[in-house]
Amino acid sequence: MRKHYTQRVISISRNLSEKYHNIIAQDNKAFTRVRKIKLSDLFIQMLANKGQSQKNELFNFYKEVNEDMNVSATAFFNARMKFNSEALLTIMQDVTKEEYEDPVHLSKYNGYHVFAIDGSEFSIPATDETRLKYGTSKNHKGNNENTILSSVSTLYDCNNELFLDVKINPYRSSELLSAIEHVSFLERFLPSNEKNLILLDRNYSGVRLIDNMIEKNQKFLVRLSSNRFKSETKSLTDETPDKWIDVTYSGVRANNYRKDPDFYNKIKNKTYRLRFIRVKHTNANEEEQIDYYMTNLSEKDFSTDSIYDLYHLRWKIETGYRSLKSQINVEDFSGVRDNLIRQDIYASIFVYNNISMTIAEMQNSENLMQQSKYKHPRKINRNFALGILKKDLLVMFTLYDNKEAVEIAQKRYESNIMKYSCPIRDGRSRPRKTIGSSKQKVTYRKSY
Repeated sequence: MRKHYTQRVISISRNLSEKYHNIIAQDNKAFTRVRKIKLSDLFIQMLANKGQSQKNELFNFYKEVNEDMNVSATAFFNARMKFNSEALLTIMQDVTKEEYEDPVHLSKYNGYHVFAIDGSEFSIPATDETRLKYGTSKNHKGNNENTILSSVSTLYDCNNELFLDVKINPYRSSELLSAIEHVSFLERFLPSNEKNLILLDRNYSGVRLIDNMIEKNQKFLVRLSSNRFKSETKSLTDETPDKWIDVTYSGVRANNYRKDPDFYNKIKNKTYRLRFIRVKHTNANEEEQIDYYMTNLSEKDFSTDSIYDLYHLRWKIETGYRSLKSQINVEDFSGVRDNLIRQDIYASIFVYNNISMTIAEMQNSENLMQQSKYKHPRKINRNFALGILKKDLLVMFTLYDNKEAVEIAQKRYESNIMKYSCPIRDGRSRPRKTIGSSKQKVTYRKSY
């Protein structure tokens, strides 16, 4: 029987030196001798970090794993600096890839894995190192501010709420280039027999990415901005809202890419067979709105009426970013050095995926049978589950050599999550009351 996602993470932590030493060590001599600070402790502490001061964080960590804190905060910091942050991303991807190779707990939409690509700005500590690497933001007057932002781009599974690929780039980096890299990663990551599609917002409606995805036979659905493919969208009407159109890059349309001779020569007089869709719907303000989409999905798999609901799944990546920032507190970094910042981002995403897979596993296990006890269907509270995981992860880590104890701890963890789940009540459609607009950040209760 396959181990739970959390158990696999803990199992890997005990075997990092054997499997991942070559990518973890920043130099060949790092982590080659037995020292007070174990590689497994470094790894698990990154995942269990609760945003306290470094010394308090370490004291509580060693206390919870039943060991004396016989290392200084400086020594622990120096050890973390030797841990290559990119190794965390590789480990996370390896653990998550197992789920797609044997998708027992993963759900699909109409037979497809549905992914989204999007970016978000992360506020990071202002130092000379980060200022040089990431650049500074500017206010509306064009003046430099002492605010350093990183442009983080991700590939996200909308059905199962999993981050699969992460690019941490300088501020205002090209989201298009990151998207092309995500598409290449997905081609390597996903088993070839699995059907999948990618949802994209208006910023990704350019021909460079479209050409790349068509070459890779990648299915996609992109919402169009008002200045893209105008002649094609104008041809759509209420009577004919869905059409396949041949789009040829000649004349002015191709000339827009003359500054890039290689790409210009590639697409010059090239024709793409694309499906354009006009969708009329009512927005949140009860106003009629018309959106335009472009895709290479067939009508057999997704009809005109299903396109809006399909694209609406893309909102999951937005809530994923919100959870990282407001619940996991990804921007409360444990250090100011670039390697530590990147470690914290990857570790936060790793924890997010852990929660998603725990929820998926529970929905496909005996815990689901508990639903019959309640009047309404239950939904697991992700924020509560996160707070529980931050402590129980260390409990399971400490008990790992005792398989029976780990299993008991795992069941207690799942039982607590299910016990305090939330009811789903149908028919509650009262509009949210708002008074004017506010520029203040929406605050959420912290998970831990």
